[in-house]
Amino acid sequence: MDFNLSIFDNRVPFDIAQIIWDGSTNLPFKLGWGDSYEPEKWDLNAHSNLKISHLTSSGILPYFEKCIDETKWFTKNKLSKIILNLVRPDDVHFIHSHQDMQVLLYYVNLEWRDGWYGETIFYDSCDLDKIIFTSIYKTSRIILFDGSIPHAIRPQSIKAPKYRFSLSLFFE
Repeated sequence: MDFNLSIFDNRVPFDIAQIIWDGSTNLPFKLGWGDSYEPEKWDLNAHSNLKISHLTSSGILPYFEKCIDETKWFTKNKLSKIILNLVRPDDVHFIHSHQDMQVLLYYVNLEWRDGWYGETIFYDSCDLDKIIFTSIYKTSRIILFDGSIPHAIRPQSIKAPKYRFSLSLFFE
């Protein structure tokens, strides 16, 4: 790949992943977000704003930090926000980016099967009709990427679990 995106699988022990899952299912969620400057794209998708204490108490933070330390291009170190996305099969997600940020994305669900979809799709910034990379939704996958890469969530199929959770950490 000639763009800043790194993937880490099998880095988070199951007991820690389970703590994140359990915590995710017990959080208060809000509707809507502002990933786009176009009001017609402000869909009422569910998300929860988290604090660093959520990650610290779960024990997952050292695993995230290790992945960041192993990624030479990931140079931003000020954590600015943490968002837990809750995706439903009938949600709509538009292509967006996070300018001047680097992102750590973590797939939360403890089980995910082929055919359930839920991928994260990354697009060419000069041609949004061109997909440059697709990450399957894989349990406990960690993806580090340059937030300026346009991307979107592909909602899960109706055969998948009702909720697809992903945790996003944004660094400036």
